[in-house]
Amino acid sequence: MPVDVHVVHGGAGRLFLCRGAATGREFIARNAEMLSAEENYLGTRWCLIDETGATSLDVTSAEIQTIVEQDAELAVGLPELVIVVVVAHDLGFGLSRMWEMLTERPGWSVRVFRARPEAEAWLREQVQRKFGMELPQDLATP
Repeated sequence: MPVDVHVVHGGAGRLFLCRGAATGREFIARNAEMLSAEENYLGTRWCLIDETGATSLDVTSAEIQTIVEQDAELAVGLPELVIVVVVAHDLGFGLSRMWEMLTERPGWSVRVFRARPEAEAWLREQVQRKFGMELPQDLATP
């Protein structure tokens, strides 16, 4: 699958790693898996979505709207989630910024970056501030 999800940090974190040709359908499918049962996402405090390994990103505006609706469902059980997206190419960055604006809600901290070091620094700061948690030094794939 072009979008792999890894549960990390004792269940507090989720790494979404994109590779190859990623699509909106893939993101929707991964979100649906999380939403299929509360035990799949309860306890999650942060998500890092790394799209730097994607060779292309094919997401329609309708798919972005579906993802935003899934986020609204997720927010019921996770009202203080921290989400950071890393995407280097212009089209993906623009689409991610559109999603960022549409998914804005009280309690959530969401930000899009072009480089992973800056994204990780922001994520660490937000998780520390909101939850008093230190993130592992290495946020690479387990």
